[in-house]
Amino acid sequence: MNKEIMEQIIKVTENDLLTINNYTAKDALKDVARKALKRATTNRDPLFWPAGMLMLGLSEASLSPSDTASELISQEFRDEMKNILCEYLDKWIKNGEQAGFVDDSVAGMALIKLYESTGDKRYHHGAAMIANFLAQAPKNSEESIIYNPSKGNDLIYADGAGQSAMFLARYGTVFHKRNAIALAAKQLLAFHADGFDKKSGLPYHAFSLSQDKKAGIIGWGRAVGWLMMGYSEILSNIYREENHKSNPIEDSILKSTMDKLMSQFYSLIKVTLEYQRPDGGFSWLLPATEGEADTSATAMIAYSMANWLKRGMFHSHAADLSEQVQKAVQGAGEFLLENTENGSVGQSLSSCEDIAVHRQVYGHYPWGQGCTLAFLSIL
Repeated sequence: MNKEIMEQIIKVTENDLLTINNYTAKDALKDVARKALKRATTNRDPLFWPAGMLMLGLSEASLSPSDTASELISQEFRDEMKNILCEYLDKWIKNGEQAGFVDDSVAGMALIKLYESTGDKRYHHGAAMIANFLAQAPKNSEESIIYNPSKGNDLIYADGAGQSAMFLARYGTVFHKRNAIALAAKQLLAFHADGFDKKSGLPYHAFSLSQDKKAGIIGWGRAVGWLMMGYSEILSNIYREENHKSNPIEDSILKSTMDKLMSQFYSLIKVTLEYQRPDGGFSWLLPATEGEADTSATAMIAYSMANWLKRGMFHSHAADLSEQVQKAVQGAGEFLLENTENGSVGQSLSSCEDIAVHRQVYGHYPWGQGCTLAFLSIL
């Protein structure tokens, strides 16, 4: 990767975010057709996860790139990305919009990063709005956040578990809210207990505690990616909290939780790496190694591992995995660049329309673009 390629990827990501809420007459007609077929229509929440993934990429590239990536991104580009993020989120704040979906957690990561960078209390307020929504959202008896309670079920999605854990962990650390970190941990611990396939060690897409059933397919790439992103972020933040010892009882509980999460994360990494394709990518369905590759799943899985590598944690906690993960991350990077043309990341699986409804449409989508930039920015 060189400076020109990185800047092309940034430009496409910026444009995707600036145009993501353009709702045309053609889009309206498509929604009419989708509604008639009882399919999901366009979600116009400005913080919904596709926009959140673009913001994750832009915030990593502008506010916290690795030393290697920072050499490829000029200060002018970093300022431009930061300004676009501020303008986008300022509009959401100015319009007085509220957090309304678990998926808003991803955009919340950018709000926290902007607060850390600028000290602007508006971004703290925006992040607090998302944290309060998650704290008050309907939950099952294990305090897992129900993904879409309006549908009248108690399904817990891998998407929501990973997204909320990622955000709440960062929020709790930056704003000194240990209850947020505790809620983050519960999402992953419960999903591991109730939403994983015991034989393969891979997650289902969702589970229902009340019906004692698991739903969706096993090993969907983005489901694995969401959970791994949640694990890497919460472990990084718990590690930071653990170093601020204040209450011996609280610290012992924190250490015990970290050990459980770390064991689960490493087990998931080991299983996931068994399914890495020869070309360095991961398939839309991990065990389908000879099926369609998916850049979005690949970027998410690689981002989670690169995030953990960046913190230097493999060396101190799982040295045996360190070399294998580094090779996997390198291979994933090469795969993503092979599927990028003029800065546009292709070969991404389209959105999931419902449990086990994964239409095999591949192309350029915000989630593949945004997470690829996030990954390359911290590689």
